[in-house]
Amino acid sequence: MTAATTPDGTDFTLICDACGQSVAGLGATMHNWDLVWSLFRRHGWTGARLATGPHSCGRCSRVPLASADADPVGWLAGDAPSTPAASDVAAEPAPAVPTDPRVSGAVADEALVVALSGDLDIEVGPALRAALSPAGYRPGHLILDMSRVTTLDSSVLGLLVAARHRAAQAGGHTCLVGLAPFMRRMMHTLCLLHLFVVLPDRATAVGWLRGDDADLPRQRDLRGETTPA
Repeated sequence: MTAATTPDGTDFTLICDACGQSVAGLGATMHNWDLVWSLFRRHGWTGARLATGPHSCGRCSRVPLASADADPVGWLAGDAPSTPAASDVAAEPAPAVPTDPRVSGAVADEALVVALSGDLDIEVGPALRAALSPAGYRPGHLILDMSRVTTLDSSVLGLLVAARHRAAQAGGHTCLVGLAPFMRRMMHTLCLLHLFVVLPDRATAVGWLRGDDADLPRQRDLRGETTPA
């Protein structure tokens, strides 16, 4: 994640993934990601259109991605190490799936439901990745229960956006339920809110995915005005 937000979601800093150069106070002065990125692109920054990155500053964008030694170990000359035979490789146990008490996941009603809680920072990343891609699960509909989240690190938001893209590529929808006001402001400022279906709770999300949207409650937008769900 290269647009790091403040805890209240009202401001953000753009960070170069290559050198770490940062430009702070962008949300407070220009108010949303799309405006910021259109300006910074004119000044040589390159990268993804979404705030989740990656992004490179003008200086780093001019540095070739290939290393000076294009063939550091001689593989292009035919010196690649031989692949050992299957019989020569000792069977190794599968690595343990990382876990974290702040993350839980289960498949229910033909959707993957991942519930998050507490303060979510970069350390929750391995467990969150595992929960979003459980063994044997084919990507489809995804429900992200955020009702018990107290703080949200920008790196975690990047993982959620990536999971949303995987679900969309498989023809699925991603529902965010229980969003706190600060999370809604954060995602609105970074122009990411439109990527998700925002609903009040799990039951409503399950009904929406089934097509039972006739009685969906009206939701309040960022200004406090009611809008149809």
